[in-house]
Amino acid sequence: MKNFKNKKIYGWSRSDFSSCFYIQTSDIGKISDIFDFAKNDNKKVSFRSGGRSYGDNTLNKENIVINYKSEKNIFSFDENKGEIVVSGSCTIKNLLNYTIPRGWMLHVSPASQYISIAGAVSNNVHGKNCVSKGYFGDYVDSFEIITPKKGIIKCTEKENSELFFSTISGLGAFGLIIKATLRLRKIKTILVDTQTQFVKNIDDAMYKTTQLIKNHEYNIGSLNFSRYNNKILSGNIYSSNFSEKINISNFNGNASFLIYFVNFLLLINNLPLCDKVIEFLLSKMTSGKKVDKKIVQNYYQMNFLGDKFLPLYNYFFRNGFIEYQVIFDKNDYLKAINEIEYLLQANNYSSYMSSFKAYKASNSKYLFGLEKNGFCITLDIPFEKGKKFQYFVRKLNEITIKYNGQVYLGKTPCINNEEFKTMYKNYPEFKKLKIYYDPNFLLVSEMTNRLFSDFYNHKC
Repeated sequence: MKNFKNKKIYGWSRSDFSSCFYIQTSDIGKISDIFDFAKNDNKKVSFRSGGRSYGDNTLNKENIVINYKSEKNIFSFDENKGEIVVSGSCTIKNLLNYTIPRGWMLHVSPASQYISIAGAVSNNVHGKNCVSKGYFGDYVDSFEIITPKKGIIKCTEKENSELFFSTISGLGAFGLIIKATLRLRKIKTILVDTQTQFVKNIDDAMYKTTQLIKNHEYNIGSLNFSRYNNKILSGNIYSSNFSEKINISNFNGNASFLIYFVNFLLLINNLPLCDKVIEFLLSKMTSGKKVDKKIVQNYYQMNFLGDKFLPLYNYFFRNGFIEYQVIFDKNDYLKAINEIEYLLQANNYSSYMSSFKAYKASNSKYLFGLEKNGFCITLDIPFEKGKKFQYFVRKLNEITIKYNGQVYLGKTPCINNEEFKTMYKNYPEFKKLKIYYDPNFLLVSEMTNRLFSDFYNHKC
């Protein structure tokens, strides 16, 4: 294989990177050739598409990383049923730019439009409407996946159903998703009515969100949680529904040149003093003013806020960051957050920006689904190398386990094998399927090495 490039690639949060043998191809037949080459050359393979996983999901040190880019994004679209067949490499942006002018959109979308469909399936992504609409996998009718042992397999809820439910949330451990059939929702407008409510603390955020989710499809909170506060303080809850105003025109969800220029200026935080100033400014921006208001905005502004206003956010951190996104059942939430607050204070760590969201449990058939009916907190913590930071992370995970929480694997790159098995109960099922579809253990990433270390070390 002469087309590999020696390349250094990062997780989106830029706290993890590796040098690998990288190849981009649009030839699906070449994937099987790469599998054979890897087997014969004692190499491992991982997949990368949009590169929006925060941690080490797609990294593969001194091994092979495949970026499959289909020549077509959209294969077919039934405008009567709202059923679309797209490539795994198609991005959320590609899809919405095609479907919104035709009056259709995704039921569930993550907060970045640059995530690929294959990545959305593999991480079973969710959005601001998790309570009302569930998870991305709930709207996947079928997909085709190429596996090392079985080649191309079509999966539905009834056909190869075990692989179907395991690939959804399966972290790319079974094969490469070539194409997927998705169910869309019919819309009459791309405008949303958004209500902003000020919250004075985390208790207030929980109470108001519990009320707001009864009548609003989309709900997300931004909270002020930095080293300049003793604990989580004020913030805002943003609640949205689609507007009654008919408007199907497509909007540009890209950041403007001015936004990029401002983001570029913020990159001066490579200096320690600037680092603290920017953290303070972001925390003040997050907390907002004590004003409740209502606005009409387009869907892109509401759902892809980071893409539009903070496109270089992952470069603001000198050494990258970890986003610790953890979900607890509602009865355990406040007790767990109180302990997390204390741990951050005791170790002098802080969060640049923090968000808050309500959750419902995912389909129990998903291999590594989120099982909580409750709330999450996300903490964007500047990454540091060394024993102190590792100790801090282990203590964070101890709190999560103590209160039966789960970290979201697409964002949080700092749980080990023992912690993972405690948070996610389907480990034995994963072992069985992995041996069946990938008996030579070709499909391995730094993430799967970390999460499944006892299994891989035993088998490899």
